Amino acid sequence: MKINYVKSLLVALVIFMLPIAQRAESAESFPSQTVKIVVPYIPGGITDLLGRALASRLEQKWGNSVVVENKPGASEAVGASYVAKSKPDGYTIFIASDAAFLANGLLRKSLTYDPQKDFQPIMRLAEGFGFLVVRPDIPARSLKEFLEMAQKNPGQVTFGSEAIGSPSEFRMRILGSLSGGYKMNHIPYNGMNPIVVDMLGGRVDSSWLPPHLAKPQIEAKTMIPIATNGAQRNWMFPDVPTMVEQGYVGADLTFKMMLAAPAGTPRQIVDKIADDVRNIMKDPEFDKQYVFINGYTTIADTPEGFEKYLDETRPVLAKIVKEAGFTVQ
Repeated sequence: MKINYVKSLLVALVIFMLPIAQRAESAESFPSQTVKIVVPYIPGGITDLLGRALASRLEQKWGNSVVVENKPGASEAVGASYVAKSKPDGYTIFIASDAAFLANGLLRKSLTYDPQKDFQPIMRLAEGFGFLVVRPDIPARSLKEFLEMAQKNPGQVTFGSEAIGSPSEFRMRILGSLSGGYKMNHIPYNGMNPIVVDMLGGRVDSSWLPPHLAKPQIEAKTMIPIATNGAQRNWMFPDVPTMVEQGYVGADLTFKMMLAAPAGTPRQIVDKIADDVRNIMKDPEFDKQYVFINGYTTIADTPEGFEKYLDETRPVLAKIVKEAGFTVQ
C-alpha cells in the first residue's frame, strides 16, 4: 500500500513537472521553425528596412528562417490585429510605432485588438528625428511662416501623412493647437513613399518625412526643410532648427520603432528575443549601416523599459488628443 502511494506520488510529480520542463526546453531550443516579423507598412520604408536587416542577422544567429511579412493599412491596425491574434509562442513578432501601441486606442472607435492588453513588449528599437519639408514653391522658410500661412488660408494648405492617427498627423495637429488651431487639409496615405511622389508632382504641399526619404530630396532641392523634431538637430542637416528652437515646446514627438510579441508569449522566449535583438542593435557596424545612416538613434532597451514608456506616454497622448481636437474615427 505504501509502495503504491509513493509510486502514485512520483507519477503525479512527473506529470506536474512535465509542462515546466517542456517550457524550459522550448525556450532553450527556440527557434526551431520559421520566425515571422510583421511590419505594418508597405515595403521600402524605414520600418521595413530595419525589419529585414534584423531578420537577416537573426537568421544567421538562430540557424532558422526569419521572414518579414508586410501587413499595411489603417495606421498599423491591420498588422497589429494580425499579431494580436497570432499564437503567443514567439514565432510571430511585430515592429511598429506609437500608432499601433498608443494612438489607435485613442483615435479609433472600433479596433479589432486591444493596444493595452494584446501585446507583450520586447523593446524599443530606435527613434527617428524627421524633417518637416515643403515644396520649393511654398512661400515659407520657417515653421512660423508655414503655420501662419495655414492660418490665413484655412483648408488650402495640404499636409500628407503615412496614415490617419500616425505620428506625423499627431505632430501637425499639436503644432496647430500651439499656433491658434489646426487649419490644414490632412491627406492620409498608406505609407511614406506615395507622399514623396505626390509632393514632387505638386499635389501635396508638405509632410513630415523620415530622414532616409527626406535626405535625397533636400540635397536635390526638390523639397525645403523648415524644421526637425526631437531634442536635438539631425546630423544630416545641422542647419535645420528643431521645433523647440522655433518656439513650439511640447511638439517634439519622435518616430519610434518598437518590437512586441502577442500577449502570453513565455517570458523566457521574450527575454531570448530581446537579448539577441539587443546584441544586434548595439553592434556598431549594424547601427551605422541600418540606423545611424538613416538618421535614427538606437535605443534597444528592455521589456520593462518599453512597458514603462507605454505607461508614461499613454496619459500624455490622451491629453494631446483632447486638447488638439482630434476627431475619433
